[in-house]
Amino acid sequence: MKPAKSPRAGRTRRLTGFVAAGAALTAVSTLLATPAGADPVGDARARAAAIAQQVNDLQTKAEVATEHYDAIQARLAAAVTARMLAQRDLDAAQAGTAAEQEMSEDRIRALYEAGGPTSLLATVLDGSDLTDALARYHDVTVVLGTDRARVGAASDRQALAARTAAQLAASAETVTKLQGQTAAAAANVQRLLYAGRQALGAANAQVRELIAQQQAAELAASAADFQQAVNDAGCNVNQDTTPPNEIAAAAIAAARTKLGDPYLWGGTGPNAYDCSGLTQFAYGVAGVALPRVAADQWNVGRHVGLADLLPGDLLFWATDPSDPASIHHVAIYLGSGQMLAAPHTGDVVKIEPVYMSGYIGATRPYEDG
Repeated sequence: MKPAKSPRAGRTRRLTGFVAAGAALTAVSTLLATPAGADPVGDARARAAAIAQQVNDLQTKAEVATEHYDAIQARLAAAVTARMLAQRDLDAAQAGTAAEQEMSEDRIRALYEAGGPTSLLATVLDGSDLTDALARYHDVTVVLGTDRARVGAASDRQALAARTAAQLAASAETVTKLQGQTAAAAANVQRLLYAGRQALGAANAQVRELIAQQQAAELAASAADFQQAVNDAGCNVNQDTTPPNEIAAAAIAAARTKLGDPYLWGGTGPNAYDCSGLTQFAYGVAGVALPRVAADQWNVGRHVGLADLLPGDLLFWATDPSDPASIHHVAIYLGSGQMLAAPHTGDVVKIEPVYMSGYIGATRPYEDG
């Protein structure tokens, strides 16, 4: 992910909705129309700035769409698991009910052939030894009581099977619904990524070079803003890069093994990741279970200010830095103003400067005493 613009320009991007590819291409065509008599160099720079802004916005929207896709995928995985467990429980309940019913039917048949409980009791009481008769009576009542208990257990299992069958039906319906939502979310990400590629592809070589220069300049400016913000918070940004404990060290080490792996929206490994997929993997290796989505990862552990940042902390960005619900990007802080991140489509897992544009805060996703 690239920053859209330094906060020194006083702009805060807010997502107002996804843009369709057609609308993006129309805007690009307008940008590329060169009016007669215009200064070629100045016009190229203006077009480069406009396209760079558009590409950055599309990348941000694609990240938001990716996080939305990830959230639905996580819900879908949970729903599929629930469906599988419900099917297993239903099979077990039905099998148990059938076994109990068969056993009860066998006992009922045996009692009937022996003349029923009355005949059994008469046989028990036939004799002169009262002690022996009482012992026999106890044995028969145990048998009859056990049989009644088995009948009751079978009835309970039937009720359980009915409830489990209803849960299975509900789970199946949820899975079907989420599958449709997942497909729609995936298509939306693809549309946004296509619009971004077309925006760059429509520019000539000179404009593309100017775009790259502008993006690099904006990244450097935003990184300088971060360093200044840390200094203003009373901390030296060039702090020690040594992880504070084994958990943070393990997470950073795991993330480093993925350097150079391609960014893949919706990716959770083993060879490609999106931003939250990477942080989930890294901290999973360290023994800390993080949710799938960046906005949910924000709620794990405690929040830390700029002055207290330590290697291993998670850094977050949002379209609206005052609203955690708009979080769309996460990275792992390495110290000294650097972070390890899976930036965006077309890039790879890498180490880059921490930038301030859209920064909402940081968390420490483990107990640090």
